[in-house]
Amino acid sequence: MRQQDRFARLRTISPGLLLIIGVCFLIRIDLTNSLGQSREQTCSEGWYITGYYVPREDELPDTAEQISVERMGDLSFSQKFLSEIRTEGWGITRFGWALGYYSGGWHRSDSGPLDAAGNVLAEGIIAIDRSLIPPGANVQISTLPSPWASRTFRATDIGNGIVGQHIDVFTGTGLTAEQETFRITSENNHVCFMRE
Repeated sequence: MRQQDRFARLRTISPGLLLIIGVCFLIRIDLTNSLGQSREQTCSEGWYITGYYVPREDELPDTAEQISVERMGDLSFSQKFLSEIRTEGWGITRFGWALGYYSGGWHRSDSGPLDAAGNVLAEGIIAIDRSLIPPGANVQISTLPSPWASRTFRATDIGNGIVGQHIDVFTGTGLTAEQETFRITSENNHVCFMRE
């Protein structure tokens, strides 16, 4: 299209429409700037990183131990499996549902293992000390081994032992995920997060 034709078409747009387009453009710039200014990245060194996972009962055979599961009654599970749940928080039973230990009792979840807010755990969720990292923050830990170093984590979980510069990374389900918890456990990590 020739340059003259472009200008001719622009002259046919009404001045009112041009004014509306201009105002929308300015509002978009203002919103973009204010959103960008409200987000502040904070980075620091010296973080202790650990991992947690969800054990599977079928991978931890052992002598049966009877427990009382809330709203279900007495059931028996592998002792090793129950021991791991007491440490990790949740496990996947041989029946396919999740068994959790919190508030001094055993609980069933048909949705899967849950974080402290009741949301289903997903790989890459982290437990944090909320006095240092705000809930829901996006967190990067560039000093972890691959592929974890390139991931962006979500700070949605908490834990009794997660105090100060300590982050617990959820690595997934089963023995492979357990091995990842050992692989990522390290001190003096570099952590960045976005503060809203």
